[in-house]
Amino acid sequence: MVKKNAAMAPSVIEVDSVTEADLKENGFRSTKRTKLVCTIGPASCSFEQLEALAMEGMNVARINLCHGTRDWHHNVIRNVRKLNEEKGYAVAVMMDTEGAEIHMGDLGGAASVKAEDGEVWTFSVRAFNGSLPPHTIQVNYDGFAEDVKVGDELVVDGGMVRFEVIEKQGPDVKCQCTDPGLLLPRANLTFWRQGRLVRERNAMLPTISSKDWLDIDFGIAEGVDFIAISFVKSAEVIKHLKSYIAARSRDSDIGVIAKIESIDSLKNLEDIIKSSDGAMVARGDLGAQIPLEQVPSVQQHVVQLCRQLNKPVIVASQLLESMIEYPIPTRAEPWVNFQKKL
Repeated sequence: MVKKNAAMAPSVIEVDSVTEADLKENGFRSTKRTKLVCTIGPASCSFEQLEALAMEGMNVARINLCHGTRDWHHNVIRNVRKLNEEKGYAVAVMMDTEGAEIHMGDLGGAASVKAEDGEVWTFSVRAFNGSLPPHTIQVNYDGFAEDVKVGDELVVDGGMVRFEVIEKQGPDVKCQCTDPGLLLPRANLTFWRQGRLVRERNAMLPTISSKDWLDIDFGIAEGVDFIAISFVKSAEVIKHLKSYIAARSRDSDIGVIAKIESIDSLKNLEDIIKSSDGAMVARGDLGAQIPLEQVPSVQQHVVQLCRQLNKPVIVASQLLESMIEYPIPTRAEPWVNFQKKL
């Protein structure tokens, strides 16, 4: 809350404050309207680390089912519940499904792999026994080699790395790196032709995959607070999932969050938001499907629409990207994030 003196003296800014005792008793929900969703990973999954995050303002612990094992996710949820019970916090758990869009594989267990300018990499739909050959990446979509054409641009993770398709050999696609960077496990893949996103048979992939349904059953059994659905194409998907949850857990109150991250989501945006319990602007994958310069205006439109419909909205992806490497954000990042909550 910001107040200005009515007198002619220079303006005085007063900032709401809260004591540590108040935090432990009431949590951050009683002190702020803008909430923080924190994605939990190996570096932040212990009870002590989760408590530190809650103390600094975490309201929702997000687990990403693209990564990790079932046991790992179970332990994170257990630690969050323990934190709430023993320390008096009110941290919710959000489970994020993988979705059925095109992804890379696990890179043979490596945390990341550097693709250098000019290198030739093989993107393959083959199943490999043992370790992957050098400069080879598995793709989860069987029709990948048939859909792409020589000359297409292959975009990894919304533009973190770019390749040009130079040759097709059966199930293998040879690509030359044109914009180097780090390849991360299970990163999103899109391909562009003459400046346009290619939507071939991959546009027909279901919103909720068979793996997603198993993960959803896991989330229901664990009693998560929210399930975020990736690459939502229509309101019918949200309605179907809500009916599924209600049939399997009649006493639960699991909210369904629609992730807005594809062209299909934008076509049916209002109906999707009306059917959901909230929306997430997933700018990373969204920026891989629409021109980058359109992402800010689309984000603003989604946020405004959610406010009109009285739905919670989450702005996600790369909010403080510089802090992966540095202890403080860039001078621009605080202002950009402040603008998101206005």
